[in-house]
Amino acid sequence: MATTQELFDDLMQEYLIRPAVSTGRMLHAEGLKVNGKFFAFVSQDRLILKLPAARVTALVTDGEAHIFTSGNRKMREWVAITTQASWEPLLAESYTFVSTHSP
Repeated sequence: MATTQELFDDLMQEYLIRPAVSTGRMLHAEGLKVNGKFFAFVSQDRLILKLPAARVTALVTDGEAHIFTSGNRKMREWVAITTQASWEPLLAESYTFVSTHSP
């Protein structure tokens, strides 16, 4: 099984061929941006994604994710995913959310 970083690197390559997608540093990690806005990065063997707050709540309620915290601050539109099997569809959701909601 691939490591967390190896899986993210593979997924990152699939997104970097899309228009307006680039990489950058966020919280000491390389992440994916679309239109200059971050939508995904890896931290502590978890995929961190930006999704609508209601979707974050649903994923947490269903036990599929955890609310991402930065220091002591809970990030209402950021979620931490540990199950690699769900990374691809959730990454696609995050990309769509950020690409359609960024100025």
